[in-house]
Amino acid sequence: MLLLQGDVQASIRFHAFAPIFLIGIAAVALAALLPTSLIRPAISKVELLERQTGFTVLILTGLILYWLTRLLLFPAFAQLIRG
Repeated sequence: MLLLQGDVQASIRFHAFAPIFLIGIAAVALAALLPTSLIRPAISKVELLERQTGFTVLILTGLILYWLTRLLLFPAFAQLIRG
């Protein structure tokens, strides 16, 4: 919600991957709403980019490392998860 309200800095403090998730959700929403003739070229370009860079693996690896860091180095975060 912070990112949608325009507070980018607070959003990143809360979760560093928030902008990436917002872009992904917007892309899925656009793909669901736009006609196939407009989506197919975009899908092809994203697929080519993913094959060349492997950004999916990079994002998922970063997400895992991010959560492990928060879990192991910040006790307040672990307490938040436990409830």
